[in-house]
Amino acid sequence: MIAGETGGAKVLFHVLGPLETRVQGGDGPRRIARKASALLATLLLNRGEWVDCTRLVEAIWPDRVPPRSALSNIKSYIWQIRHDLLPAQDSGPRIEARAGAYRLCAAPDEVDAECFRRRVADGRTAMARGDAADAVRHLETAAALWRGTPFAELPDEVVAPVVAELEELRWEVRETLADALTAVRRHREAIALLRELTTADPLREGPWARLVLALVRAGRRSEALATYDDARRVLADELGVDPGRALVEAHRHALAEPATRRVRCDLPRDVPDFTGRSGEVARLTGLSRSARTTVPVVVIDGMPGVGKTAFAVHVAHRIAGEFPDGQLFVDLSPDGEPLGADVLLARLLRAAGVRDIPDTVVERAAAWRAHLAGRRVLLVLDGASSSNQVRPLLPGSAGCMVVITARTRVLHLDAIEPITLTPLPAAQTAALFRSGTRASADDVVREVVRRTGGLPAAVRAAAALFHSRPQWTEEQFTTRLGEEATRTATALDDRQHRLLHAV
Repeated sequence: MIAGETGGAKVLFHVLGPLETRVQGGDGPRRIARKASALLATLLLNRGEWVDCTRLVEAIWPDRVPPRSALSNIKSYIWQIRHDLLPAQDSGPRIEARAGAYRLCAAPDEVDAECFRRRVADGRTAMARGDAADAVRHLETAAALWRGTPFAELPDEVVAPVVAELEELRWEVRETLADALTAVRRHREAIALLRELTTADPLREGPWARLVLALVRAGRRSEALATYDDARRVLADELGVDPGRALVEAHRHALAEPATRRVRCDLPRDVPDFTGRSGEVARLTGLSRSARTTVPVVVIDGMPGVGKTAFAVHVAHRIAGEFPDGQLFVDLSPDGEPLGADVLLARLLRAAGVRDIPDTVVERAAAWRAHLAGRRVLLVLDGASSSNQVRPLLPGSAGCMVVITARTRVLHLDAIEPITLTPLPAAQTAALFRSGTRASADDVVREVVRRTGGLPAAVRAAAALFHSRPQWTEEQFTTRLGEEATRTATALDDRQHRLLHAV
């Protein structure tokens, strides 16, 4: 019988460090006396299997002749563990007994060593499918489970194979975590982790090679070259060998990398008071993970003031780590007039360092696609007016993602993902207003909710007005707010006007 399948209280067994038990929802971890802990550790080492008393005696008294009362003492330790640490299940006790043997019933997710193995497997799977962000989540959770030496309560000769396997798996977790952190551009954490590994075991080449590459990708080429020299010296002095293939390849990569690697990121500032849109944010974030195998093109539409640009920029900052080769923001109508694809492509190519700009739109589009090939770039195209304006700007190979904002669904592009933003509900409108103002009366907030119709741009304008006129009475503010709302409403077309007053 597995305890986790019975519906009783879940107990968490911590063996990746000093043995502890924790009852879920209880008041913290519990420790037990040395001999009882050796017994429990032995049962955990053989979870779900019958362990005869001879093995238990050897684990509890490894260095001396056991007392004549050993079997009686074992019964006492079992009683102590059952009574103090392990709540009874509906189907019976956690520790079952039969003639001359005991068995511990626990589900895999109740033992931290098993949780560790499962998280490692999930992290490997995420890395294999190219989802470095998900891999980081699983591997960081796995690494955090460690608190010290596993099964430290038991003799080395009993647990050596299991501990060796867990320690090697832990090493792999940290190396793979460093790879994943580098992939999502958390370079500082990756470098710190790899420095820990090279210090812990300087004769392993894997961490040295990863450290060189992580430094290169962080734009720290001189440190990468110095790190290679340190590794080469250690290997020569301690082992009398030259660097292996992985380290040589990392060194070659460092030599080939320009002294200053310029990654373009021109995203506007993310608004600090972004509110709501959790479903849309989750959807766009999920689509970003498919960019390794395709080119997701997302079109965000909605009425003026609904927050299309703020939403696109907010999510772009969140997913920037998926696109380490650049995050570009292109205003398609900088002066209110739409720019043609030929002008936009010329500007993009020039900013990318292309000197000879082709003459025609077709040639410029081909040059732009060639520049993006093999790169992972996020392209935010703000304020699209037509399909012809944006189609030549789209990448041609997997690795990139395009986010387009448009007032209406005028874009006829293949395989797009549409997201329509609607005005915020009343509660989120009120929260957005309060985040940008001093404490205000409920009737003022209700008036803002009514007058702005849930449009973030109007709410922020109201908050700015309220903040800049501290001497106004509530009546003066609501009067001015009504005047501004009327002026805004006259600028909307019939469809937008109906939408605004339908919320």
